[in-house]
Amino acid sequence: LTDVIAEKTGIDGKFVEETLLKFYPRGAIGSFMTEYFEMAFRGRDEATEFERATTCLFKDVFNFETHHVGPIGLTPDVLLISDQEGYCGIIDNKAYSKYSISNDHHNRMVHNYIEGFSRYCQSQNPLAFFSYIAGGFGNNINGQIQSIVHEAGVHGCAFAVTNVIQLVEKHQVMPYSHLDLKDIFTLDRQVLLSDL
Repeated sequence: LTDVIAEKTGIDGKFVEETLLKFYPRGAIGSFMTEYFEMAFRGRDEATEFERATTCLFKDVFNFETHHVGPIGLTPDVLLISDQEGYCGIIDNKAYSKYSISNDHHNRMVHNYIEGFSRYCQSQNPLAFFSYIAGGFGNNINGQIQSIVHEAGVHGCAFAVTNVIQLVEKHQVMPYSHLDLKDIFTLDRQVLLSDL
């Protein structure tokens, strides 16, 4: 990249490299993840951007087929499809620091998102998991996740944005397969750093 910039602009390559390192010390993925972290706390104002960023993240970093299905209505925010491992997953983003699953959100996940899965997913792959990604979660999130799991018969988890970032960083060093990711997303509780 530095060579291309130096060639196109005529600026010394060493200067280009030093400047890029100064402004992007962790590279492009690092600056994206910083922005992604901030989106998780902005509330409903920028919720759509958080959804789109999650869609891009799972496509570009983890190589899922992804669809931003939130705008359809009565759907989760993101649909993940893994043809290589034969499963799908759904993600609902919550841009809050201490998200708890209300009764309304519980019913939405069970009856609209999980039971209505075939309404917005054309893949023949079964739904393997649901997940919430948020800035953070309330103390009773594990019980709330397990309640959905028991009622819907589909595995699920809650993923704090800090652990999504850790997942991305670990993936850069030792890539996760889609099977590895499925194992993490089907823990039926909040995902911890020690699970990664």
